[in-house]
Amino acid sequence: MKPEPTPFPQPAGKANVVSGVIHGLLQGRWRGGERLTEEAVAQTFAVSRTPVREGLLELAAMGMVQLRRNCGAVLQPFGPAQLSEIYSVRTLLEVEAARLAAARIPASLVDALRLDFERLRNEKRPDEGWKLDQLLHTTIATQSGNRRLAEEISRYTLLVQTMREAAGKVLTGIQSASIREHLEIIECLGQGDALGASEAMKSHLQQAERSALAAMESLSAGAVRDALFLERSRGLV
Repeated sequence: MKPEPTPFPQPAGKANVVSGVIHGLLQGRWRGGERLTEEAVAQTFAVSRTPVREGLLELAAMGMVQLRRNCGAVLQPFGPAQLSEIYSVRTLLEVEAARLAAARIPASLVDALRLDFERLRNEKRPDEGWKLDQLLHTTIATQSGNRRLAEEISRYTLLVQTMREAAGKVLTGIQSASIREHLEIIECLGQGDALGASEAMKSHLQQAERSALAAMESLSAGAVRDALFLERSRGLV
C-alpha cells in the first residue's frame, strides 16, 4: 500500500493565501517592506478573513512576513540570501529525518517508492508536478517517528513546491538528476543505512538549493524585463 502524499493537509483557502503571497514575492508583484492588510489579502484571493489570518500565521512561521500589531503583515525581503537560509534549515531537518527513517520505514514503502522512481527513470518521463518528489520527502518525514519534525518539514515542503510552481519550466532540466538522487536515498533507506541515507539527502538538498537559486535569478530577471516593458509601453522610459 502506498503512503499518503500529504499527512498534514491544509484548508484550501489558507493554502491559496500562502502560495499566492509566495508567488507574488517571487514574480515581483510585491516586495520586501510592503504591508499586507487582511482586507487586501482577502480581496486578492477571494477568501474570508479566517483563512487569511491562518495563511499569514503560516507565512510568519516561514519567515516570509512579520506580523505587527495594528499594522497587519509586513513582507520580509526574499532573495538569494533568504533562500539559502531556508535550504540550510531544510537540510538540517530532512537529513535528520532520513537518518531516523532508515531504521523505521517499512520495506513495502521503500519498494513502492523505488518502483515509481525507476519507472520514471526507465521511461524517461518527468515527475509531473513534482508529485513523487513530495511523496518521497513526506514519507521520510512521517517515517522518522518524530511528528514535530515532520510538521516542520511539511512547512518547508509547501514553500518549496510553491517556488517550483512559480519557476515553471526553469526547473524542468534538473528532473533526471533529481530522480537519480532520490533513488540513491531510497537505496540507503532500503538497506537501513542511516548514515548513507542522511548523506544522500544532504547531497540532494545541496543540489536542490543550487537549482532553486538559479531559478530565482531567472525569475528576477524576467520580472525586471516585464517591468521595463510595462514602463516603456506607458512611455515612462
